[in-house]
Amino acid sequence: MSTAGTRAARAVDRALVERHREATDDVERILAAAVDVMQRNAPEPPTVSEIVAAAGSSKKAFYRYFTGKDELLLAVMERGVGMVVSYLEHQMAKTAEPREKVTRWIEGVLAQVADPHLISMSRAVAEQMTAPTAGDAIADIMAPMRALLTEPVAALGSGDPRRDADAVFDLTVARMRRYVGTTTGPRPGDIAHLVQFCLQGLGLPAQDPTEQEDPLP
Repeated sequence: MSTAGTRAARAVDRALVERHREATDDVERILAAAVDVMQRNAPEPPTVSEIVAAAGSSKKAFYRYFTGKDELLLAVMERGVGMVVSYLEHQMAKTAEPREKVTRWIEGVLAQVADPHLISMSRAVAEQMTAPTAGDAIADIMAPMRALLTEPVAALGSGDPRRDADAVFDLTVARMRRYVGTTTGPRPGDIAHLVQFCLQGLGLPAQDPTEQEDPLP
């Protein structure tokens, strides 16, 4: 009895693994299709029909995974933020100096809007975030990005590392969103100025101002 039960359990596990793999593939196709359709249609909102057609899927499959288009858009943003967090962690791990970690965080965030393709993707998603609860959901999604700042800010001697980290986060993300609304990204001097402004706000001395100048064309 126990042997049969064990074999039956393994059979169920194999079936579940296969279904999980198929579901994962379906969701990945829908997410990728959503980004493509949003970029192609911007600023007009995409329809579920357009998204599932681009994914080679169906509405039945779509609603099996998502309650609606707003949840899909949040999933797209969550995926993008996860990629940014991995990139920031990699950049910050290259140094042990808290000041340099904060610098790399700011530079890494703004690097996401230095690439025209990334700006296009970010703008396409941002234009479609219309759900009444989107603000709270977006704050939760971006929390891992914010959390990366707390430790280095505390190591710099901050008396209130959470609020100081929030200030750096809010200022940097506000600047990033400013570029999302344009067709151009930040210049090196713009990034250097923001870094110095934030570091001075954390009580650190400024560097040579000539380092913030943009290179001549």
